[in-house]
Amino acid sequence: MSEKIHVKHRETARVLLVSPEKTFLLLKTHFDPEVGLPPRWLTPGGGIDQGETPKTAAIRELREETGLFIEIDRLDEPIMVTSGRWDWADGKSFHTYTDTIFEFVTEEFQPDTSGFTQDEYRDVLEYRWWSLTDLLKSVEPLGPHELRSLIQERYQ
Repeated sequence: MSEKIHVKHRETARVLLVSPEKTFLLLKTHFDPEVGLPPRWLTPGGGIDQGETPKTAAIRELREETGLFIEIDRLDEPIMVTSGRWDWADGKSFHTYTDTIFEFVTEEFQPDTSGFTQDEYRDVLEYRWWSLTDLLKSVEPLGPHELRSLIQERYQ
């Protein structure tokens, strides 16, 4: 039996965008190609770069992935910090993560993807505003693993 190989740990900052009508903007993405896992829906966000705080990374990622720019003082404290692991499709490798998730209330808008990085153009398959009902009924994978529970507890 082969031993599991821990590839890396990834610290991310994410923003749960929620409208006053309780709709949620999520991006459908697939992992890097070498991971080989099926797509899942995520909040806007991504890796925390050297020298960034989770809050500054969340603001940078939000602007890159949606075009929405917000001032740092408009983000409150995180609503969730969660850690977990994604097992890769090869059955041997995995990576761990820690997601720091902030919340921002905004009217629905059409995301501007002109700030996407090269990887985001490759990885983001679609985006959409989900109603609370549709999101809770859906069986499509979400990330982090606890996102559906967080939304259910916080908004239902």
